[in-house]
Amino acid sequence: MKKNVLIFNQSSELYGSDKALLELLEHYPGNYNPIVVLAAEGPLKEILLSKGIRVIKAPVMKLTRKRMSPIGMLGLMADMISGLFTLWRATRKLNIRLVHSNSIAVLMGGFYAVIFRKKHVWHVHEIVEHPKLVANLYPKWVNFFSHYIIFNSGAAMNRFLEVVPSIKKKSAVVYNGQTRMEKTLTANERVLFRQEKFNCSDTNIVIGLVGRISRWKGQLLLLDAFKKLIEKHPDTRLVYLGSPPPGQEYFLENLQSKIAEYHLSQFVTLIGFDQNIWPYYDAMDIVAVPSTDPEPFGLVATEAMLSSKPVVGSGFGGLAEVIVHNQTGLLFTPNSVDDLTASLELLVTDADLRHRMGMAGRDRVASVFSTQQYVNGIAQAYASVD
Repeated sequence: MKKNVLIFNQSSELYGSDKALLELLEHYPGNYNPIVVLAAEGPLKEILLSKGIRVIKAPVMKLTRKRMSPIGMLGLMADMISGLFTLWRATRKLNIRLVHSNSIAVLMGGFYAVIFRKKHVWHVHEIVEHPKLVANLYPKWVNFFSHYIIFNSGAAMNRFLEVVPSIKKKSAVVYNGQTRMEKTLTANERVLFRQEKFNCSDTNIVIGLVGRISRWKGQLLLLDAFKKLIEKHPDTRLVYLGSPPPGQEYFLENLQSKIAEYHLSQFVTLIGFDQNIWPYYDAMDIVAVPSTDPEPFGLVATEAMLSSKPVVGSGFGGLAEVIVHNQTGLLFTPNSVDDLTASLELLVTDADLRHRMGMAGRDRVASVFSTQQYVNGIAQAYASVD
């Protein structure tokens, strides 16, 4: 009989850790059965239900900046009480073998594991550097509430080791894995897709940034670099694919205002979140991941590499483990507009280099970031505490 694993996820969307979870669930270790806890409706929930995966709707105690206040903490306590009661009713007749928290932002898994005496595996997909109080508290919190910790990169693990060195004894780095099943756009399909979605021709060089429009994903940094780049290379185009987090639409408004201020509206395309991202990668020429804070992994980078695209990424955090500089892409000095501009220009002006890096990136994902190594690593983590 399969062993039930109760998995807590921070959202029902399809960004970062959500995609990593979906990839895992689609290739889940055969001797375990996933039951996923989500707090809201969304595309992830719909996909899981369509695959016959049980979903429980309950509060997950997601910690956000707004909740780091006296009133916010009261809300968290209310979530804990109602969530534990909801989960008790939903799982009391199930033999839950393990608890898996798929983000350090989700606190409910730790409390559930303690209250109901279950082994808890915490999966860390974040690097928290500020505020300092939280950055130093999280490693201690995770250490206390977990029996085993999975980090999605060495950079994410090292941040925790700075605070709690002993955590290494019950931890492992398991890189996110990916497989692309969708076919690649044909040459004709690519031309039509670029005309329809990007409003550009096949002769334009398209730079794309895929991801949430937020404080630290680097949309404004890339726009500053693009402003300089297009002065010398007017056939270049910039595409942003993604939406702001709920309640943070001002990040999109700020970006739109800056595009207008720079008089770049005819060269820049903004596209909201789209579940089917692969055609967009196929239609791009270069993918940028200009994060202003360290990425814990950089799933966008491996998605782009799977699509045979060169990646220009910030040279810190998990991206420095994913991208091989001068082989699968280019790493630039974090937060440097000039270095980002120079890196983009190198690829904009050299089609052969774009092709070579794109092919090398695809090979690297297959050998280092495969779905099989990812699933095997999770299975080993489960086995270590089961």
